[in-house]
Amino acid sequence: MNQKRVGQILREAREEKKLTVKDVSKDTNISVKYILALETEDYAQFPGETFTIGFLKNYGSYLKLDTGMLINLYRGEKIEESQAPLEELTKPTSSFYYDLNFDKNKLITAISVLMVAIAAVLLYTFVDGSSSGDDVAEESGRKLEIPENIDFINRSVPETRPESFILTANQGVSFSASNQQCKLFISSVEQGSDANTAVLAFNVYPELTVYKFRLSEGQEKVLSYSIPEISSLRRSIRISAQSVTGSSAKVLVSLSEEEKQGSTVQPNPQGEDSTKTLGDVPIQVTLFFSKPSYAEFIIDGQMGFRGLVQGGENKALEAKDRLEIKVGDGSAVEMIQNGKPKVVLGRPGKLVKKVYIKTPNPYDSTQFIIKELGE
Repeated sequence: MNQKRVGQILREAREEKKLTVKDVSKDTNISVKYILALETEDYAQFPGETFTIGFLKNYGSYLKLDTGMLINLYRGEKIEESQAPLEELTKPTSSFYYDLNFDKNKLITAISVLMVAIAAVLLYTFVDGSSSGDDVAEESGRKLEIPENIDFINRSVPETRPESFILTANQGVSFSASNQQCKLFISSVEQGSDANTAVLAFNVYPELTVYKFRLSEGQEKVLSYSIPEISSLRRSIRISAQSVTGSSAKVLVSLSEEEKQGSTVQPNPQGEDSTKTLGDVPIQVTLFFSKPSYAEFIIDGQMGFRGLVQGGENKALEAKDRLEIKVGDGSAVEMIQNGKPKVVLGRPGKLVKKVYIKTPNPYDSTQFIIKELGE
């Protein structure tokens, strides 16, 4: 029996509903690129396994499909693709010599090719190991996925001062710079007689490339678009190592100075509290969870987070033009939006949805307002 694959199920369900890819993108805020990637099973377009499953759940729910079945089918297909054919694993090794019919010339050629390959590997290893500089050399164009065992905490980096973060073997930090989601984590720690050196890794969403660099206590590194692995970075970021232990590093992260309009507060002619007059600054929201609650964040049309948030956790969100927030229990969450006073998001047990957009101020074309569209 030929079972349908994930991509075929999604495509047929969409076509049955008479929907185009653009229709789905508009309704779900999933970009056309990722919708096509799911339907064609081009999973290399996603930064990692977590993102793939997240988008698959979202798309499947929109089409009213059994998301559990889709995820199990997806995982089964991945396992099948990673396994070698059984006949290749059980094929007698002696058949190689029978196929060659003991042709000495072919055997000598095969051995020569193998020796050249081994020599090339040894030469590369020697040159790579003896190279100088702080950067960890990576093969040009090499794609590296972020390890799944690392948990990223959403934090914010202020415009006017650096922010201190503690990185461990299983905990990194995610922050926004010029509307780009950046992730910073420890790849490894090299212990020396005088000082420890942290090998840090940096990723710019949705790029798959991970850029690695070394920092010891007191050293700093400026990340910018001039580095090939992170050439899509729009704003330079300075990373300084305050301390490095055997399994963790305390770093200071600051954003480069760039020209932007200052933020100002002006009277609202309509007397509404739902808007705030600002310059060209992002939408910034910090959520404080006092109890466990389901949450979902869509940042400028991209799924930023979806799942259960534990009590005591905080989520710092930043968007350039549009931010959508959904929580399952409004009373479990307090919110600060762009410096406004902290408020409780909603009533006990009530599902709350907030949508904030940045739009030109109709009374001052040089300014913007952040407007709440409502629950």
